[in-house]
Amino acid sequence: MKITIINNERNEKRYTREELDEFVVQLKDGTFRHHYVRDYNKEVCFAAEWMKQSGELKAKSLNALVLLSLENLRDLATVQEYKRLAIHLPYTQLCFLGHDGHTLHIVCPYAVSDGKLSETTLLNAFRKLHYIYSSQLGTPLAEYEPSFMSCCMTSFDPQPFYTPSAIAITVSNEPEESPEFHPMQEDISDYNYPEEIPGLSVHDSRMRRFHDCLNAAQEAHRDLWEIDGGYKTSELFRDAVLEQLADGCRQMGLPQAWCARMCTFIPLLGGLQNQETIETVFKTAYLRETLKTIPLKFTRPSALLAYKTEAYMKEHYTLRLNVMTGTPEYRMNAVGYGFMPLDQAARNTMAIKALKAGVDSWDKDLNRYIDSNLIPKYYPMEDYIKHLPKWNGKTDYVGELARRVKTDNPYWESDFHTWMLSMVAQWLGKDRQHGNAIVPLLIGPQGSGKTTFCKRLLPGYLQIYFNDRLSMKNDNDIFIAMSSYALINIDEFDAMSKSQQPILKYLLSKHDVKFRPPYGKTMEERQRFASFIATTNNRRPLVDPTGSRRFICVYAEEIGNDGIIYYDKLYSQLYAELQQGRRYWFEDEDNARIIQQNEQFQQVNSYEQMIALTYLSPEDTSEDAAFVPLQLIMKRLEKIFPTFTIKKGTDVELGKRLSKMGYERKRNNKGSVFKVEGI
Repeated sequence: MKITIINNERNEKRYTREELDEFVVQLKDGTFRHHYVRDYNKEVCFAAEWMKQSGELKAKSLNALVLLSLENLRDLATVQEYKRLAIHLPYTQLCFLGHDGHTLHIVCPYAVSDGKLSETTLLNAFRKLHYIYSSQLGTPLAEYEPSFMSCCMTSFDPQPFYTPSAIAITVSNEPEESPEFHPMQEDISDYNYPEEIPGLSVHDSRMRRFHDCLNAAQEAHRDLWEIDGGYKTSELFRDAVLEQLADGCRQMGLPQAWCARMCTFIPLLGGLQNQETIETVFKTAYLRETLKTIPLKFTRPSALLAYKTEAYMKEHYTLRLNVMTGTPEYRMNAVGYGFMPLDQAARNTMAIKALKAGVDSWDKDLNRYIDSNLIPKYYPMEDYIKHLPKWNGKTDYVGELARRVKTDNPYWESDFHTWMLSMVAQWLGKDRQHGNAIVPLLIGPQGSGKTTFCKRLLPGYLQIYFNDRLSMKNDNDIFIAMSSYALINIDEFDAMSKSQQPILKYLLSKHDVKFRPPYGKTMEERQRFASFIATTNNRRPLVDPTGSRRFICVYAEEIGNDGIIYYDKLYSQLYAELQQGRRYWFEDEDNARIIQQNEQFQQVNSYEQMIALTYLSPEDTSEDAAFVPLQLIMKRLEKIFPTFTIKKGTDVELGKRLSKMGYERKRNNKGSVFKVEGI
């Protein structure tokens, strides 16, 4: 059975058809996943297989499937609970999480008694199933007029429920009447205390109001306060405070017995030794007639505003600080699960809505809350890694990825595996002393797929944390990038100057970075998240022999970038291996081997080295070796060594070096020729 995927890019709808089984696989592997809700642009239609013919939209076939949705659920845990209930119903064929995290989609099959599908049969099936699921789940499902164009947004669900053997409910071609679901009206429970401080529990609110009253009583009788050796000893002061406290608690409507009990824990009021006096004072105060209680009489307006602001924000929004981007992000509760950057327009909208809701908070009050430590920190890479499904412990997804690089380096697969482990360890902050100091350097001809391979190391959902346009000329840009990105690709590595490679070598070993951000007044220390990878067409890109151990140089004529990368399985393997204690660093013997391997990739500057690496020595040259014109020797060296450039006088200088090294020389009508034999 084929369904329809509708792509809404560039204000134009494109229709593609695929098998339902394939769609379920894509739900699991993150094909449709995006970082922000606003980026979702694909819809799925289960009821028909749509296609465009000559610019007209036509249904190639109709499917006996009904889409049901449960919307505006409180949080992800609630969605999972309803999902658990829905999969136990025999009509559920597919059940998956909606793109916003607050929606559950359920797909059910149906059968028609005479076998012919129509809008009437679809409506009958929808009404029946809507009633059944609303009744069984105990909450009304979303109401809409079903049609063969009905669709929902594609999403990501690592564990969708799918069974092709679901029972199909039978309907007829005639209009049918189905009972309507009427949910029970829940009574307002007695935990709703409008007189309490917003955002606090009843107990915490009463404690705050009690202590506000106590502080007010102390301030009112400060003139009676006598200090003797650092202790408050005036009985007159104690009695005055106690009487005013009791009267204030009465005016605020706090429970008498609870307040008296609280006073016994306050040394200033005499504690347990003064318990009878305390109870008498409170009993006398509460016998007075109270015309009207003022619950928040002694709570300062500024404190009350802070509580109201925080309570309003928590009720309507979920906020977090993205540590990598340094930007607060938000989502509206019960509307969208995906977080969006909290820009100035969003802040202004929040302020206006707060004022409309009766919270006298202005922009500065909301900004003070948003930019405070009350907002939880969000680590995107760590959050992704720690919420992956478990690895099966058998399939080597990292090895499969490494083998896409076609190379004769026998150590590439193991070295790449260790580097990937080190990259994930960097994201998780496992080593607080060292950073990921190794850089895979992919060398190959133009168009071999090097840059594409690097970019595909991160799933599309996390591509905003990939950077391949880093300028090495500005230290601040480098420091910001190291704390803001998960993977940095140094494209065209050989374009770096000789002075920049040692700087990169120094930065690679840093775990944290210190710098003064733009418009900042002080230096800041931030965690480094970025690992580095590099690409180049130059066969000899390394200029610093002492720093070559930092680079895993590998030459590849071709890199296979076709096929799906199962990112969740790939990174769950790496996380599982780290949890098991697998080594994610390179030992000294590994570094020594890498240095030896990299000798063939070191930049050569002297003519003697170039000649020795290209031709056999005069002693090893065979007797029947041919004499090669000097111009051809120069062209071959230019092709192999980027540092060899042909200019005026190069032929004379190279001829002298060849003669000095002992190569046999002759002259003919074409110029000098040398007896050389290529390696």
